[in-house]
Amino acid sequence: MALLYRELDTAPRIDLIARLRAGHFLTDRELARLADAAQYDMRDQTQDAHQETTAQVVNLKSVRMRRRKTTQPEIEAVGNGYQASRIRYMAGYLEFLAGYYAAALPRPQRQQLLIESEAALTAFKAQIPKVSKRATLGAREGLSKEDQDRLIQVVHPDSPNNPWKHGFVRRRNWVMVMTLLATGMRGGELLGLQVKDLNAQLSKLGVLRRADAPEDPRPTPVNTKTNDRELELRPAIMKALVAYINEDRNRIRAARRFPQVFVAQNGRPLSRRSLEKLFQQLRAACPGLPVELTSHVLRYTWNDRFSEEADRMGLSEVAESRARNEQQGWSENSESARIYTRRHTRRKGRELALKLQENLDVPGN
Repeated sequence: MALLYRELDTAPRIDLIARLRAGHFLTDRELARLADAAQYDMRDQTQDAHQETTAQVVNLKSVRMRRRKTTQPEIEAVGNGYQASRIRYMAGYLEFLAGYYAAALPRPQRQQLLIESEAALTAFKAQIPKVSKRATLGAREGLSKEDQDRLIQVVHPDSPNNPWKHGFVRRRNWVMVMTLLATGMRGGELLGLQVKDLNAQLSKLGVLRRADAPEDPRPTPVNTKTNDRELELRPAIMKALVAYINEDRNRIRAARRFPQVFVAQNGRPLSRRSLEKLFQQLRAACPGLPVELTSHVLRYTWNDRFSEEADRMGLSEVAESRARNEQQGWSENSESARIYTRRHTRRKGRELALKLQENLDVPGN
């Protein structure tokens, strides 16, 4: 929606609401301009990139040429899936607006606007790129073993490369990253953990659904998307969690008002934005880490490690699937693992493919 309105606001400027109130819709040329803008990262599109010398015509070729003259070293194009989603959302929103304002017009104008908008949006939607379900190259994967080791080294409270200065923040962020790696839980589930969810004696923690929890003061409350479940931790990881709560969190007087485990220095529960910022700071502190590193990448990493350990234990495919679904809070017949195990699947496929080549009659084989 931000992209749509910014495009409408650049020269030649289009007052969409005034246009609709007058009984007219966007032209095919104007919609083509929106479809063109949907191809690019918003950061690479400057306000003057769309200005044209005439008030009526936009030369799309000149728009692309001007984009290349920006200070960016290279114009970033978004993926086909992202571009398709942008066009679909814009089309749905424009269709809603056309129907909304048409309802207030006299019958002849109403019919004309609806016919005009339907034809124009049909042509607009025809520009939605096809997104192949088989296009998995470049899809999100877990961290490699080397990147995991690098991450663990950087995030340790005693690391000279640790990006945080305050001792409380260092210890809290270390515990958060280790908990994500140990359990494969979602970032929202981590932020939703409450002190009462931890059973230190049994070294277990509960991941519970708490929709619209009144004890969550955040403007955007976090929630568990999967089923409730109980996860067992190694004693050393549980000990680190308990030490953080007793020695760091509970020393902040304001934190005692809230049940959430992970809090900011002012005592309030951490937000999603704070979690995102944590990984941004990690990437900046250690350039060798993948640029796409987020809390969710650690979920992929856990699933890769789970698959590798299942192979070593000789688990059957069915047993592995059931065990994984139980640990991740998925339904018993869920196939979500296919999404989260790309790196492991690709490695196994490569090993099998190379094995097939062993008996080929090639010199040196």
